[in-house]
Amino acid sequence: MKRAGTYILILISLFLGYLTVSAQKEHPATFVDKGACPFECCMYRRWTVTKDTVAYDKPQKGARRVGVFKKGSRVRGLTGEVRTLEPGKFSVNKPHEKYVPGDILWIYTPVGEGFYKVWFKGRMYEESVEFMSGPYETSFPECSDTPECWGKLENKLRTVWWVKVRSPKGWIGWTDQTQNFDHMDGCGGK
Repeated sequence: MKRAGTYILILISLFLGYLTVSAQKEHPATFVDKGACPFECCMYRRWTVTKDTVAYDKPQKGARRVGVFKKGSRVRGLTGEVRTLEPGKFSVNKPHEKYVPGDILWIYTPVGEGFYKVWFKGRMYEESVEFMSGPYETSFPECSDTPECWGKLENKLRTVWWVKVRSPKGWIGWTDQTQNFDHMDGCGGK
């Protein structure tokens, strides 16, 4: 009797392992990249608030409001997360490095300077997808305008960037209104 129970547990473990591996072959429909800062030279550090900005107790709409970061105040960007609500679908249409026509790259978190986190053949990694405009950076010229273009963006990437910020008084809140802060760019930009 004890042996039968052991066999059942083994079979259940094998089945659950199969389901886990099968699920990893499909690209994630959504993705939360904790700690991400989605453009070149993006830095969590001291920022200046350019417009009154509502803060919440957690990174989601409908969360409890904890305060307002006031225009002109200096705050500290602590961390953030980029949430991919809908990945971009990039279809390869001519050979490029390890890719062949017909390959599909699923595009997630922007990393900066044309690099993105991508999903391809069951793996997430960073890849240069030059000429693909961001949500946080814009590339010119567009891919279709260049002879180096090796694919086509079938549908655009949709993300939201939540940042965790400490106020000058010490309380902490989250906001997705990242456009309301200056000095996020360590290379001297906004």
